[in-house]
Amino acid sequence: MSILSNVLKDLFFGKNRPNTLLQNSEQNLLAELLELGHAKLKSKDIAAAEKLCADALARFPEDAEAHHLLSEIEFGKCIAAVEKRFPGPTYLDWLIWFHATLKPASYLEIGVESGQSLQFARSPTRAVGVDPALQIVHPQEAWVKLYQLPSDDFFANHDLRQVLDAKSANLAFIDGLHTFDQALKDFMNIEKFSDAETVVLFHDIFPVVPETARRDRNTRFWVGDTWKVMLILQKFRPDLKIFTIPTYPSGLGVITGLNPDSNALWNDFELICSQAMEFELDTFQPRIDDHLNLVENDYAAVLRLIGR
Repeated sequence: MSILSNVLKDLFFGKNRPNTLLQNSEQNLLAELLELGHAKLKSKDIAAAEKLCADALARFPEDAEAHHLLSEIEFGKCIAAVEKRFPGPTYLDWLIWFHATLKPASYLEIGVESGQSLQFARSPTRAVGVDPALQIVHPQEAWVKLYQLPSDDFFANHDLRQVLDAKSANLAFIDGLHTFDQALKDFMNIEKFSDAETVVLFHDIFPVVPETARRDRNTRFWVGDTWKVMLILQKFRPDLKIFTIPTYPSGLGVITGLNPDSNALWNDFELICSQAMEFELDTFQPRIDDHLNLVENDYAAVLRLIGR
C-alpha cells in the first residue's frame, strides 16, 4: 500500500509526471511564432518574419514547418530585391510587346512549360514550342505545334523551316535549361534558321542575387549561369546587336542581326564553353550593367534599337 501511495503522490506533485503541459505549451508557442511569421511575410515585413523564424528555429531547430518558413522568407527576400532592381514592365509585358510590335509570321519558344508565354503568339503567327516536360494550362490562340522533347533532339530531327512552313524564324524566346552552354547551343541552332531581321530573346540573364546565379540549383528562385551567354556573344560575335532590358524578374536579353551562315560559335564551341565555365559572377558584378549592355526598360527606347 505504501508503494502505491508513493506513486500516487509522485504523480500528484509532478514527479515522473508526463511533461504534457510543457509540451503543449511549447507547441502552442511554436504555432504562434510560425503564424506570426507567415503573417509578417505576407504583409512583406520580411525583417519581422525573419526574426520570428529565427526564434522558432532556435527553440525548435528540427521543426520542418519552421524550415519551410525560412525557405519562404529567403524566396521573399529574392523577390523583394529583384522588384526593387527592376521597376517598370515585366518580361511578360515585353513578350506581349514584341509580339504586338513585330507581328512575327513565325515564332519559336524553347522552354514552354505551362504555356504562359507561348500564349502571347497571335494569329496569323505560326508558333512552335519545345519542352521535354510540357504542362500546358494556358489556352493558345495562334497556330501552335508542340514538341515534348529536349531542344537538342528537336533540332537534330526536325527542320525548323519545314515545321514552321517559313524561310526563317522571325522571333524566338529561349527559356529552357538555366545553363549557359545549353542556352548558347539553342541560339546557335536557331541562327541556322534565321535572317538579319530575326530577334532572339533570352530569359534569366541578369542575376541580382548572386546565390541564385549558380550553375547548380540550391535556391527556390534560380536563374542559373545563363548570364554568361551574353558575355560570350559579345566577345565571340561582335557582328551581332546585343543588349539587355532590365526587366522583372531576371532581365531579358535581345539579339538581332543574326547570320545563318556564321560558323564562329560552332567552330570554337568547346573552347568557348571551357573558358566560360571559369567565369565567376563576382568578377563581373561590379560592372554588370556594362557587361550586359543594359538599356532602358522602356518600349520607345527598345523600338529605336531594333530599328522597327
